[in-house]
Amino acid sequence: MKLYLVRHAQSVANTTHVIACEIPGSELSEAGLEQAEALADTLGDRDISAIYHSRMVRTAQTAAPLARRLGLQMTELQGFHEVQLGDLAERRDSEAHTALDETASLWNIKEDLEVARAGGETGQQVVDRMTAELDGIRQRHGESDLGVVAVAHGLCLRTAAQRWADGVSLEFAFENLLPNTGVIEIDVPADLDKRPQIVDWVGLGIG
Repeated sequence: MKLYLVRHAQSVANTTHVIACEIPGSELSEAGLEQAEALADTLGDRDISAIYHSRMVRTAQTAAPLARRLGLQMTELQGFHEVQLGDLAERRDSEAHTALDETASLWNIKEDLEVARAGGETGQQVVDRMTAELDGIRQRHGESDLGVVAVAHGLCLRTAAQRWADGVSLEFAFENLLPNTGVIEIDVPADLDKRPQIVDWVGLGIG
């Protein structure tokens, strides 16, 4: 199986720098809707057999043009939502963004996954729910040669993807932010004893 993990297109919250982690969250901006159409152009010829998204509106809107083009139903994943950041939620001030960066650094540079913002979830909880969903995708599609698209969120992808699959370091994933509609491409072996392998990270060389 070829797995394409995608960060959602630009949301209205992205344009105003709001830390938008409440569910169902912000819709896509006009530019984001255009990005979603462009994503469909990019992935439309990749032999996609299934499309997943999180419980948040912006991921469903990102996936929708590709689903329409391919005539596929989308499936919502309960554990694929944005990181729950507690006291930082819906803030846009510089102090909040600094605290967000510090939390991401503790999780992915210091490897301290027990850290959580007040009222939020720990890094370990993020990894556990994300990897459980990724394992579920592998169980459903792992023996297929076709592709699967799953649309999620930047920080949860950068925290979980490189722990579920080999190919990039924690530091690499921390330093290389995922742009809107950025794609992580993963080769997933049918043999469950073999680890998935990240082969591309938004077009950056990782070999």
